[in-house]
Amino acid sequence: MALDDAVARELRALLGDPFVLTEPEQLRVYDCDGLTGWRAQPAIVVLPGSTEEVQAILRLCHRRAIPFVARGAGTGLSGGALPVADGIVVSLARLNRILEVDLASQRVVVEPGVPNLDVTRAVEREGWFYAPDPSSQQVCTIGGNVAENSGGALPEERLHGQPRHGADGRPPRR
Repeated sequence: MALDDAVARELRALLGDPFVLTEPEQLRVYDCDGLTGWRAQPAIVVLPGSTEEVQAILRLCHRRAIPFVARGAGTGLSGGALPVADGIVVSLARLNRILEVDLASQRVVVEPGVPNLDVTRAVEREGWFYAPDPSSQQVCTIGGNVAENSGGALPEERLHGQPRHGADGRPPRR
């Protein structure tokens, strides 16, 4: 089932033209994650910039029974960001704000498009680091970690381990 033009028009009215992708060369970027052996062509890719836009997109998908897949950076090797053929990919890459850093609780609350490395940068001044799978440190987004590791829980991540300490047992000064 191909999506009709009315869906694309409604999404463009909601998000603006630059954030609704429908051209085949644009969609090709989203037809798989890092596991390139499995591919499916989405009908539309949307790039919402707020929680409210995500909600509106999902309401539209529900109302019209359109399958969708939420996606972070698409760097995973599990097929977790594989779209449903002729469905919608909801790219969460623009939702990239760090909302709260609570070092006392070893907790950072972020939007799902925040890259792993940005979390480390936000806490390293205090001697902390965020250490997910080392291969994902540069471009993987928190939303991808959460979806893959915990079945789609809210994008709240804990800082793993203890702060980095110097030889004297104290966090380094920077």
